Amino acid sequence: MDSRKDGKSSQPRVLSRRTLLRGMAVTAGVLAAGAAVGVSPMGIAEAGKCPGTTPKTAVAYQDHPNGGEHCATCAFFIAPGCCKVVAGPVVASGYCKAFSPKMA
Repeated sequence: MDSRKDGKSSQPRVLSRRTLLRGMAVTAGVLAAGAAVGVSPMGIAEAGKCPGTTPKTAVAYQDHPNGGEHCATCAFFIAPGCCKVVAGPVVASGYCKAFSPKMA
């Protein structure tokens, strides 16, 4: 028996299987609801809402690299397929005139 006056046990709380399963169900429900309204837990890139606003034509975007320069090595690239500068989806192997190499 616990002798504390407030009646609370000083023993660590054990997570029951029922509590764990309930938590998993709630988490799955929240993720499903988010997906239904277009919100992705993985971030803005997967939600299809890329922050870039510059039209691809304005920066001569191409879906292939320019030598060793490509989106995946650019400071503006947001994996898996967005850019902070270019509007719309981009590919990691793409390239545009706004290319700026990532700092090491």
